[in-house]
Amino acid sequence: MRFDALVGSPLPAQLTAMGYIVEKIGESQRILPHAVVQRFEVSSSGALVAATEGSTRPVSVTVTNAGIATVERFDLRIP
Repeated sequence: MRFDALVGSPLPAQLTAMGYIVEKIGESQRILPHAVVQRFEVSSSGALVAATEGSTRPVSVTVTNAGIATVERFDLRIP
């Protein structure tokens, strides 16, 4: 069986720890519904503005959008 996992996902290591044979066979790209995350905060005028790195203001709204993400492809076998 083959499966895709996001880069850095703990799933392949967890499956290996459970005794499965997991082998990386390549990389690909997928369109994911939550790949792009935007965070907004309220400005002094009350308008929503994109949160800047290092800002101490609380994030008021988080919006997720579809986007392209790199995934790793794995082959999964039972020992």
